[in-house]
Parts: sequence; structure tokens; C-alpha cells
Amino acid sequence: MMTNSGIILAVNILVLTIFMAAPAAADLTFESSCPKTIAEGDAFTVHGTGATNGSITLMVLGRHYFHTLKASPDTRGNFSLTLGPEVTRNFSAGQYAFVILDPGANKQYEINTRISGSGNITVTDRGITGADLGSVSDLRASVQPEVAALFAISERKGVDDIIQAEYFFVELPALRFNQKSDPMTGQLILDRNNPHSIVFSGITNMAPKDCLSARIYNATSGKEILRDTLPTITPAGGTEPGGHTNWNTWYYSLDTARLMPGEYVITVGWDREPWCGTDSALFVVPDAETTARLTAGPNQFSLLKHGIFSGL
Repeated sequence: MMTNSGIILAVNILVLTIFMAAPAAADLTFESSCPKTIAEGDAFTVHGTGATNGSITLMVLGRHYFHTLKASPDTRGNFSLTLGPEVTRNFSAGQYAFVILDPGANKQYEINTRISGSGNITVTDRGITGADLGSVSDLRASVQPEVAALFAISERKGVDDIIQAEYFFVELPALRFNQKSDPMTGQLILDRNNPHSIVFSGITNMAPKDCLSARIYNATSGKEILRDTLPTITPAGGTEPGGHTNWNTWYYSLDTARLMPGEYVITVGWDREPWCGTDSALFVVPDAETTARLTAGPNQFSLLKHGIFSGL
């Protein structure tokens, strides 16, 4: 007959055994163009910790796209998986799922995927078909049903693989100016407080590691006058000029002494793809007389001197 203390000890051993056998999911962080956003052609990286069950598989599902790749965690369970520009430029606009598959405590994958010669995706449970996800070309902008099918297989008896999924949105590279345009002239309404420089700023969904260029053209002849590389893109929530909480930001300070007075076109954008990730705007470099007139308005000290505020 087992005593009470023996029962308690047996229960404790059972609990400890279950705790030790329970698989631990990896902790994941992501590097993307913007929070929850990937611009086509930007690198996307998954960092993980606590992956102590062997190799890790990353499944990528999205519109007309399915791909898997593996990583081997180091002795501490840390790993990284990067999808480079050569991969992400094949993405299409829409929602993508990044699914991490951990083999679990038995360090063996019960869940695997196969793609037929015709592009049909099959998910297997220990070699037996568990779900048919259809053709890669039929995957839509929302792949939540396909991810739900993966989770359903992971919950089957005898399957200890661990699945974690994160959703990101894929967009074309985009860039915009913060400044508004004059409805009559189409020219940017710029800050004229400093007559020696013009500061352009805006937002972008492209990654901080991207290189942007500013090109200045004569508005009449279309001839390129100068070209500059912009300072590093500031991540969302930054404090640089034009700071924005949800988008990455950029800015460009132009020394007006580099240009003759006149009307110009500025184009700011991505060097890698001239057909997207670019925005253009008209602006004017005023002559000395106009600049003097714009900057010679009364200030508070001159108003005080003339007694405007004397009765206050």
C-alpha cells in the first residue's frame, strides 16, 4: 500500500517528467522593412532563441508563393534565417505567413511538405497526407486557411512538432514627401526659415539599410543637375526630421547655393528599381530678392520695439 507521502512523491515525479518532456517553442523576433511590413526586394530576417530540439524549418506562404528553408541552431538554441532581396522580389502584394516548425522533444519532424511537379502543395503527417493546400499558383493574398490546416495537423495525437506563425504584409517599395503641394502651381510648400538650405523629408516603407538617391532636374529642359545619396533611412518612431511612428522616414537637406534660381524637379527614390519606390515633386529656388522678401517679415522684437504689444 502506498502512503500519502509516496503518492505525493509519485505525483511530483510525474509532473517533473511531463515538464521535462514538454517541448519549448522558440522566441522569435523579426527584421523587416517596416513594422509588420516587407517591401518587395528588401531582406527579411527571423531571429530565434530557445530552439533546442534540432533544426528549424521556416515555411513562407503568400500570394502565388510557397517556400521552405531550414536553419541549425547553435548550442545555445539561437538561429537566424534570412530571405534576401533575390527571394523577396518574387513576392506579390498581400499578406504572407512565416511559419516556424520546430521538431519538438523527439527531435523528429512528423510534419513535412511536398510540392508536386504541377506545383500542388501537400502537408504530410509521418508520411501520410494530412492536408492538400492546393496549387502554389492558387494561394491568395490571405493564407490563414492554409496556416490553420498546418496547426490542425500539429494538434493530432502523436505529433509533437511545434508551430508558430507570424503574419506580415508585402507591399511595393513606396516613398512619399511630407510636404504638401501648392494647388495652383504644383510646387512643394517648403520651409523658408533658412534661406541657405531647403529640407525635404518624407516617409517610406523601405528598410533602413536601403540606399536612397536624390536627383535634381531642371524643370524646363529636363536635364539632371545634381545627384546626392541621402542619409540613412530612420526606423519607424525615430526622431529625425519628418519622424513618424508607423513608417520609416527620410530627409534631405539641399544647399541652395548649388543651384541657380529657378524651378526644379526633385526625384527621391530607390536605386535598385527605378519603376517603383520613387516620388517626384516640383520646387523653386528663389532669387536673392525673393529670399530677402520671404525672410524679412517682422519678428517679435521689432513688434515690441514699435509698441504693438505695449498695451499688453
